Amino acid sequence: MIGGSLSLHVGVEVTDRTTDNQQQEFQELKKKSLSGMTALFIRQVLVKLIFFGGNIVLARLLAPQVFGIYAIVNFVVTFFSTFGDVGIGAALIQKKGELSREELSTTFWLQQMLVWSVVAVAVLAAPLALKVYPTLPPVGVWLIRAMALSFFFSSLKTIPAILMEREIDFNRIAWVDVTENLAFQGVAITGAFLGWEAWSFVAAAVTRGLLGALLIYSLSSWRPSLHYRFESVKGLVRFGLPYQGNQILSFIKDAVTPLFVGAYAGAAAVGYLNWARNFAFVPLVISETFGRVAFPAFSQLQDDRELLGHTIENSIRMMTFVMLPVTGIFIALGPEITHYFYTDKWFPAINAFYLFSWAPLMMGVTLPMFSGILSIGKSKIILAMSLALIGIEWGIGAPLVTRIGFTGVAVTQPISYIIFTVVYKYVLRRQRVRVNVVRNAYLNLLIAALMAAIVWYAKGGLVTSLPALVAFAGMGLVVYLLLSFMLNRGTLKESLRYFRKLREPTC
Repeated sequence: MIGGSLSLHVGVEVTDRTTDNQQQEFQELKKKSLSGMTALFIRQVLVKLIFFGGNIVLARLLAPQVFGIYAIVNFVVTFFSTFGDVGIGAALIQKKGELSREELSTTFWLQQMLVWSVVAVAVLAAPLALKVYPTLPPVGVWLIRAMALSFFFSSLKTIPAILMEREIDFNRIAWVDVTENLAFQGVAITGAFLGWEAWSFVAAAVTRGLLGALLIYSLSSWRPSLHYRFESVKGLVRFGLPYQGNQILSFIKDAVTPLFVGAYAGAAAVGYLNWARNFAFVPLVISETFGRVAFPAFSQLQDDRELLGHTIENSIRMMTFVMLPVTGIFIALGPEITHYFYTDKWFPAINAFYLFSWAPLMMGVTLPMFSGILSIGKSKIILAMSLALIGIEWGIGAPLVTRIGFTGVAVTQPISYIIFTVVYKYVLRRQRVRVNVVRNAYLNLLIAALMAAIVWYAKGGLVTSLPALVAFAGMGLVVYLLLSFMLNRGTLKESLRYFRKLREPTC
């Protein structure tokens, strides 16, 4: 969130060579992006708090195996849903100029035809899941069929959401997201109390999808018309197919947990891995905010490669400054957070949590570069990287599961992020976008590592209560700020300046 704000602000310093009209357009983009960042960040914080709180309650009420059953059911439905899109949504966001009514209507009906086909296949093929997963209970067939409804409801939101994202209007999207997640957690927790077990999650997912569709249409003036002409979206499909191919490959990469681990080690192992991943990914609230705004915002800078490079660099510096201390505190206090919030039954997954923490550690570097590559239309490069990632997950992660257990899947995290950082930098340089990763990230990483080490060694056996845990987390933030003041004062001042900007009216 802060990264996006600063990244747009840098344009004021480097656009003295542009025309007055370009500067005015850029300032308007910065203003809209800052507003979108603010709304989306508030949304993400609320959603994460809702998810974090709901997940704690559910983790206490339900066994790891129940989480695993839901993860497997969700995987099966998601597998079919990946074929219910051709990536036109991303193409509509990336496309220059105005979108015609015909393009929007054709996209909507094309997607609905695909979605209904996929739902029908999922309903008919559901019994096959029992062949793949011998440990899945027979009720899993009906869980899959019910989950397919949530995919249909979610597909109805695509066009209104795209129009809001193109305008960088995340205020309305934020309210939809918050309401959806409140509904999901409310229904899931209620179902868990009533003894619904895995049905708690499925009922929650269907409720979320239906409510989200109703809300977004109540906030949007767009309605589908009867226009349909495939020729009007052929160009969008050419961009969208590689992008959607990337989504499919990403899905195949992630399938190593519910597919291989689920079949080899059982539903409980899948539950442990999902818990470790969700716990480690909590700090990604910031990167999720940035990613939602960065693609449409960066796309408007795609013709100015120098400015785009400055934008990416500043985003890396500010995102790592904000994300790394939170991740460091989670790593330093991981066992204590698990004990006091989730209970000790989740300790078998603590090593997987540490390995999954590489994602928030590195996301502040890789996500701005990823968004930059995508914004200049190089979706085929992202597709190739996804293929490489599949090789890492299945070629390294799966064999390790047979040797060291389910934690083997998480070992691929540091390997993948290091490789991607190097490759993304190379790709951007080939596209005349200069990005100095080390210069903009190393101080934040060093300071966060020092802070985590101090908290780890200082806690000793002193964290004997929840208030003590909170106190040590607060101490970690204070230490990080003090070290930043001594070693990285420039970035600290930039952060404080943009926190103040977020409090100013943006429209």
